[in-house]
Amino acid sequence: MSSRFALLLLIPMILSAANSTAPAISGVANSASNRAPGLSASGIAQGSIFTVYGANLGPASCNAVLAFPLQTSMCGVSLTVTVNGTSTAPLPLFVYATQINAILPSLTPAGSGTITVTYNNQTSATSAIQVMNTAFGTFTPTGNGAGQASVTDTNYNLNTIIHTLHPGDVGILWGTGLGPISGSDGAAPPVGNIGTPTVYVGNTAVTPGYAGRSGCCSGLDQIVFTVPQGVQGCYVPIAVQAGGDVGNIATIAVSAAGQNTCSDSVMGQDLINKLAAGNNVNFGYIRLESKTATVAGAVGAGSAGLGDFAYATFSGFTPQTAYFAEYGVSTGYCVTTEYDFGGYTATADLSIFDAALDAGSALSIEGPVNTPGPFAPLTPGYYYLYLSSVVAHYLYSDDNYIVTGPGGADVGAFTATDTTSIPSAAFAGVNANQTIPRSSDLTVQWTDGNPALQNGQVTIGGFSASTDGSLYSSFQCTGPVTAQKFTIPAWVLSTLPPSGTGQSGSLTYPIGFIWIGQYNTSATFTAPGLDRGVISDVFFQGKDVSFQ
Repeated sequence: MSSRFALLLLIPMILSAANSTAPAISGVANSASNRAPGLSASGIAQGSIFTVYGANLGPASCNAVLAFPLQTSMCGVSLTVTVNGTSTAPLPLFVYATQINAILPSLTPAGSGTITVTYNNQTSATSAIQVMNTAFGTFTPTGNGAGQASVTDTNYNLNTIIHTLHPGDVGILWGTGLGPISGSDGAAPPVGNIGTPTVYVGNTAVTPGYAGRSGCCSGLDQIVFTVPQGVQGCYVPIAVQAGGDVGNIATIAVSAAGQNTCSDSVMGQDLINKLAAGNNVNFGYIRLESKTATVAGAVGAGSAGLGDFAYATFSGFTPQTAYFAEYGVSTGYCVTTEYDFGGYTATADLSIFDAALDAGSALSIEGPVNTPGPFAPLTPGYYYLYLSSVVAHYLYSDDNYIVTGPGGADVGAFTATDTTSIPSAAFAGVNANQTIPRSSDLTVQWTDGNPALQNGQVTIGGFSASTDGSLYSSFQCTGPVTAQKFTIPAWVLSTLPPSGTGQSGSLTYPIGFIWIGQYNTSATFTAPGLDRGVISDVFFQGKDVSFQ
């Protein structure tokens, strides 16, 4: 494997100017997964690559060349980790003003400790770090731990929706955190298995053929696995359980033998084929979403919580960046992510940021009730509006809604019209305030549902959060509506934090929800600069639950 490709897998560079004030640490995370402290597999494993975020951590640029043996300082930056009275010096890989990427020495003791950064002879205040024997994270090309996984074939070609794997193929998953090695982490790493991890591909547990350091790069782990039979889709979940914990869940693209592209993306097969032919694709996706959740009262009474949302993303994909085209999860599977952007639960909500197109300063929506006003981008190319902040209930079924855009630098003016669906699928046997174990599979059942809606699928989603909101993880699953039941695997649920509690007057409720709905069949719209735009809606009905 080339060193250039290995470095691309390791870290997205973040540049900003430094000044003469002391370094300040704002957070520490696994460089691959970026899991928040307190979530499963969120500690920093001995011998792994980790990231320090903050301000004034280093210079605006650093031209140091990595070579064995790795050193304990780079461009005037050094780090110290102290656990149980023992201090070690991590090995920097990249240093910038707002981010440092380094290898935690394998000899660092496990336990709760502290970390400091020294730059230009000024040392930061201590920050907390949790050192683990094993805490594995899967790298993603987006650099945030969500979306498509950094998985290659045996020729080191990146797996994407236009370069798929097939059942029976061997894939290589890249990550960090399998555990410590013998000897120095600054030298060329030894090749050999570390621990006994399990790879989940789709719903199948796979024993890897190899799981250990990559021979090229200190701290970088590679896991060699075989794609199981019966797996297929543009967005098949993949995750690693190591040391008993499951880390971030990403996706891979798998197609039938003889095919190099997958076929179940909301983009459409023709646009995937266009990418595969070497052309660029610009795609717009608008979604209207309504959620109702029955919340159990203190004495058994129920109340309904309403939430209506509008979302829009405009994205430009090239054959080289096809991994950004990440929309949801394929049928029969589940994904989770700890990120929350206005209630979004799909992995696409993160990936497409880096492929953003400017569709104007704000969009607007009109419907059968008072117009709530324009919705502006949270980030370039990503538009969001919480409709219920203006009126108690905005989205109604079997009604027309019109979303318009004034046009921007990349996408011209457009009008998109959606006639909303009529919700019918409802959970059977899920009760408000129910406690759901995160250590067991959860089989949910539903009644009714409309097979004529998009792909004949139901979408099951929800989230769990801590009482103070510092820990949050959402999930999304899809399955055939005619099955009338779906099993969420325990390894997926285990990545959620335990649900905290909230208080509203005398009502105490769990901060966990599960809901079910069906996406409407998408309607298309046109705009200058887009190959296609689609608009859809979904009505979720659910219950508050406590994931424990």
